[in-house]
Amino acid sequence: MRDTPDLFSDLGPEFAPPPARLDVVAGLVIPHVGKPTAAQKRFNKLVASIDAARRTSETLRRVLDTHGPAHQQALQTLAREIIQLQKDMLVFLDTRLQAKGLTANQKQYASRIVLSLCETLEHLEDATVNAVMARYVSADDLAERAQEEALAAQEAKEFMEGYLGKNFGGQDFKNPEDVLRAAMEHGHAQATARAAKREAKKAQRAPNAREQAAAQKQLDAQGALRTIYRQLVSALHPDRASDAADRDRKTALMKAVNTAYERRDLPELLRMQLSVEQVDASKLAAMSDEKLKAMAVLLAEQYKALQADIESQRMTLAHAFGYAPHVRFNEADVQEAIAEQQNSLKQDADFMREDLARVQDDKAFKVWLKEQARMTKASEREAEMSFSMDDIIFEMMRRR
Repeated sequence: MRDTPDLFSDLGPEFAPPPARLDVVAGLVIPHVGKPTAAQKRFNKLVASIDAARRTSETLRRVLDTHGPAHQQALQTLAREIIQLQKDMLVFLDTRLQAKGLTANQKQYASRIVLSLCETLEHLEDATVNAVMARYVSADDLAERAQEEALAAQEAKEFMEGYLGKNFGGQDFKNPEDVLRAAMEHGHAQATARAAKREAKKAQRAPNAREQAAAQKQLDAQGALRTIYRQLVSALHPDRASDAADRDRKTALMKAVNTAYERRDLPELLRMQLSVEQVDASKLAAMSDEKLKAMAVLLAEQYKALQADIESQRMTLAHAFGYAPHVRFNEADVQEAIAEQQNSLKQDADFMREDLARVQDDKAFKVWLKEQARMTKASEREAEMSFSMDDIIFEMMRRR
């Protein structure tokens, strides 16, 4: 085995005696003689943290890959079923309203349900839905709705201008959502401008001692990574293979080395050095604290990147399965959340099917209309209470 003086040059011809104990961390042997130094402790802790984070990330990815496609397919199937049931109810109500036998109040309740269903299904751009809507929504109704949206947009615009200190000028906002989108874009632009200004100011001045030290650490870290990579390339290059089988083995190993290097995966590169016996436990035990500190910079970066991946995966879990992103992960809880989402939609579909079957009998239909009117009034009372509280909060924020 060829020596690797670049990384282990401080060891001299005689390596340290075999370590008194070995810590096996993440499949990587991290030895030390006697009491470990602070650099060894930090190195070991970072490798252990990376290994734990990698296992978490792999588990989250497996859960997403295993349950995600099937769950989304189930949700889409249920959503299509619900939409069809809503369309069936819309057509039934429209047909029934054209017939005789309903009081003025009953017609009013049925028409309100028709309008609600039209609004729900409007995004489909469906010919049947559009035809029904044309019979119940007049041009005046559409104009009134647009006017209400414009008024709400104007109020939201005035609030955001006062809150952000930003004049949106003559921008045309059709609804409050447009205002919120513009406010978020403004906030992002402001943050980007501030960051660019800080970077420009930083570039104009000489780096301070702390920045110089950080830059040197980064250079040392890059140097350590390159050294390990070059040592592995030198040992594993297929051109140095003894036969065809050895060439195939080294080609596969070189591919793995290149992948690990591109990912800046220091633990994996060190494991490869151990696996091909390019270094041994004694060399690792005698590695200087300065070199361990240089490697720790890379390990800290890798751990931070893994944590960002995990956060992203948790947010994907929350979006896909309705699973709280910041609770302790448990696959059984994810499966429970999946079941809850699907069962909720199944119940909605079941209720709609029951309603659709029930209203086929005219007497039951009239009772159903009365129940719907009662539930609508209860919902409106709850909404009024909610709006009152929203108005109070809005006014408190406006006065800040």
